[in-house]
Amino acid sequence: MKNFDIRRFCAVARWDLTINRAFYNKMAMAIAACSILPVLFYHAIEMLDKVTDSYGVCKSYPSFLMDLESMSGLISVFSGIALTVVLGFMFHNLRNRQGRIAELTLPASNIERFLWHAFVVLVGAHVWFLMSVGLAEILNAILVSVTFDFGDYEYVSLTAKVCNDFYRTLPTAMVFDESFHLGAYVAIILSSLLGMSVYPLFNAWKYRHNIAYTILFYILAWLLLIVLISACAAFAAICSWDVAGFFYRTIGFFENVPSWCPVLVLDIFLAGLLFLMWRCTYRMYCKAQITTRRNP
Repeated sequence: MKNFDIRRFCAVARWDLTINRAFYNKMAMAIAACSILPVLFYHAIEMLDKVTDSYGVCKSYPSFLMDLESMSGLISVFSGIALTVVLGFMFHNLRNRQGRIAELTLPASNIERFLWHAFVVLVGAHVWFLMSVGLAEILNAILVSVTFDFGDYEYVSLTAKVCNDFYRTLPTAMVFDESFHLGAYVAIILSSLLGMSVYPLFNAWKYRHNIAYTILFYILAWLLLIVLISACAAFAAICSWDVAGFFYRTIGFFENVPSWCPVLVLDIFLAGLLFLMWRCTYRMYCKAQITTRRNP
């Protein structure tokens, strides 16, 4: 069973959704709560504001809580955290011995099981996130109709605002020159996918507490980057290097290069790095065993 078969893939999907129904229900409720609770909180503040105004009571809460921008921002932040946690549970079946036995003895190939887990965390979770935002949109519209008079209230689409906040890094590529804005757009998408792919990579390496290890890795990586930049700057100052001149000469060199060329090189590099990262994740998943020293 080394080849991919769509029937076995669907069988894996049915088995996983049936066996881990409680786990997926908890994940779905957590993602939905990240979209719905900020809406309820926002309108609770609105109602509290009306009550305090009617009784002439001074407000004791920050004014920014009344802002619609804050509501969409909270949804984006909370949902981003929830989706990150979902990525860290890509191989949740391997967290204990019983789950590993059930996973590794399935009558399906490694690629079929791996692709199903990747589909759940990369596609399924984001689709449910957008559906949850839609539910929050409906709830927000109902509460607006109850709380406000539509004639005095300019309704703003919550879905549009949240999607703009959550995926706002994607349209920023349009500020570049038209000749290579598509390449910059692709580079931003690949960079986002690289950041997301670290969590499944660590999950394939460590089945438990992998999210904590991933966060620690990010902290150490940023600290190492800061130290390297500081060391290079100090070394350049000691050696009296003309850093500004080197910077301007580099810019002058790229002015003579077609605008799409550097972005294309960056896209190829990021795509190759993304491929290697997922290849490594897949290889570690294929080497999974019931018990190891790293994952007892």
